[in-house]
Amino acid sequence: MFEIEAHYHDRKIYLSDGRVYPLGEILLRYFSMNFYDLGELFDVCERAKSELNISSLFCPADIGKCAQEIEFAYDSIMDIAKSLPPYDTKYFRHGLLRNLFAYYNDIFDEPFYEDSEFEVDDYNEHFVNAESTPVSYEEMYITEDLNELRALSDYEFDSKKVFSNYENRKDAADFTTCIEQMTNEFSTFIEDIIRVKKIFMPFVDELCDHNSYPTTQKVIDTFQRYTSIVSSGSMCMGHTVIETKKGPILCETYRFTSLGAFLYFELFKCIEEKFMPVKCRNCGRWFIMKHTTFSHYCKRLVSSNPPKTCRDNAMSHNFKEKIKSDPVWEIYNRAYKQHYARYMKKKMSKSQFAEWGDYAIELRTKAADGELEMEEYQRLMRI
Repeated sequence: MFEIEAHYHDRKIYLSDGRVYPLGEILLRYFSMNFYDLGELFDVCERAKSELNISSLFCPADIGKCAQEIEFAYDSIMDIAKSLPPYDTKYFRHGLLRNLFAYYNDIFDEPFYEDSEFEVDDYNEHFVNAESTPVSYEEMYITEDLNELRALSDYEFDSKKVFSNYENRKDAADFTTCIEQMTNEFSTFIEDIIRVKKIFMPFVDELCDHNSYPTTQKVIDTFQRYTSIVSSGSMCMGHTVIETKKGPILCETYRFTSLGAFLYFELFKCIEEKFMPVKCRNCGRWFIMKHTTFSHYCKRLVSSNPPKTCRDNAMSHNFKEKIKSDPVWEIYNRAYKQHYARYMKKKMSKSQFAEWGDYAIELRTKAADGELEMEEYQRLMRI
């Protein structure tokens, strides 16, 4: 259900549905998400592995009531998936457990549609090889109209009935296989979402704690401290030719068995290509810092009149702090204001002001490097 196929070429990710994302954009959506109760959903998914297990004689008799709570959690997880790429265009069928229980109704202690003219066999004609080859839980489809199905809370498990004959034992084994597949997939998915918040984001934050892109050694050292960052699931890789507006391109094609494997791949592609996710130290939101000048501040507008970004505010603040604490910059700033005033009063031409600006920067650099005495630097700046 949560498998992903994606193609990669020239810092772009091409999804199987035709959408194209710049490298890091999908990862950024997960970094920016804000979901609640993820821990509770994960606990329900973990409990489902035992509460829906009928492979032993100790399965609870109230399996239906347990399944009802679990199905609520599964529906919530599918809603989360639907809000984020690459799943936001995927169709998710709700009521997975109710359809699955209806399909294997014979192993439970009450007949399906007790007062109805329909029989379970009327539905089995929709399945191919239903009696000989177990299929995945996603193929256990009976109806989209869940109102036609019996409520999960009505199901109870009778171990004597299940293990009374070969057919029931076989159905119970197939049911258990589907449950194992379902519970593992949902548990892994929600665990991957939690991993983004608890592991991926702190890992990246530590990588970018200096004012430059992380070196190879920095990545190695940080990776060794975050041993739990290793992804769930697996991936396989091949190549595919994709048609684009500019013509065909040869892409690396990846198939991921889980969301975690996909996000892990994109994260390390970002590190490799220097398309780093960075948390803005002004607004707190994440952005992608492409392989240009490194900055801890994003370019989102924080004011419209005049238009200013987080980065503008940070540069202004840093400049003011530098003037206060650094005499070289204080002298430069005072001289700059004086010469700018001359320019505005037409006492200097534009070319003269630009020439002085280059000269002033050269003096500032020499003074900062200790090549020019402070008194001489101050005297020359006044000229």
